[in-house]
Amino acid sequence: MDPTRLHGIFVPMVTPLTSDERVDVPSMRRLIDFLIEGSVHGIWVMGTTGEFAAFPEEERARAVEATVDHVAGRVPVIANVGDSSTGLALRHARHAAQAGVDALALTPPHYYPHSMDEMLTHFRALKQAQPDLPLLVYNIPQTVKVKMSVATTLQLATEGTVQGIKDSQNDLRWFRQLAMGARAAGLGSGFRLFLGTRALIDAGAIINAHGAIPATANVVPAACAEAWEAAVRGDFAQAARAQELVIDFEDLALIARGGSAEAAGYSSMKHTLREWGVIENASLTRPLREFSADEVTQLRARLADLPRGSERVAAPVPA
Repeated sequence: MDPTRLHGIFVPMVTPLTSDERVDVPSMRRLIDFLIEGSVHGIWVMGTTGEFAAFPEEERARAVEATVDHVAGRVPVIANVGDSSTGLALRHARHAAQAGVDALALTPPHYYPHSMDEMLTHFRALKQAQPDLPLLVYNIPQTVKVKMSVATTLQLATEGTVQGIKDSQNDLRWFRQLAMGARAAGLGSGFRLFLGTRALIDAGAIINAHGAIPATANVVPAACAEAWEAAVRGDFAQAARAQELVIDFEDLALIARGGSAEAAGYSSMKHTLREWGVIENASLTRPLREFSADEVTQLRARLADLPRGSERVAAPVPA
């Protein structure tokens, strides 16, 4: 696939679950339709928001296969194949390639604090095994312990091992350095730059990103798409209004009175989608803490004042 097809808003899709923590494929299909109706530009499956690290190999493969099947070419699909070793990542990559994904994303292996020379080995092995699929670095040091250096990322890009990056640090200085380095190396549009951000979608357009991968797009796909598209065409006032609506939905996670920040975010989105009838259950993989009954009641009250995410984007300019 031509990497330039990767642009705009890719949704790091939550994974709907059954009560026994298996992938709920019917709910996933409804969610995919909801997201595409919201004008997103692509789907990112089995990412952090999708709770990938909690699933056995066969469930990850089933989720990817179901996603590719139901998307049916309407938008590109990127599958994250990261795991705690190169060997495990290679297994996930093989499943994803067989399913027909458009591109792969790979984290540094989690648990061990790996070095950059080990990262060269890791990414090269994946590319050697799957040479025909674009490969993106998934840089998320807050969960995997390893922060990719700008120099190593550029080395992988210039040698043709990777064709893009999702950078989830919210470190705009690091990202700008990478963008400058990519431009100086003459990588052009063949190296795709994505911010893994919820609150800085419009800022990505200023620092030469090709798109953003915001978790909140699960519930406000239309506003995320509008924030990006407006910023690209230079209408930063409209982009800001769309971005503010995204933040309104992100703030629903603040209802939680316990658990991790990640669990609060995932639970708020899954309960929102359940309230709208998009998914059947709001379950998380254990031990992530789900919203309590009282918190769900508060969420329901807050949602009454917010638009359904696939139907309405930023408010119009006041007269």
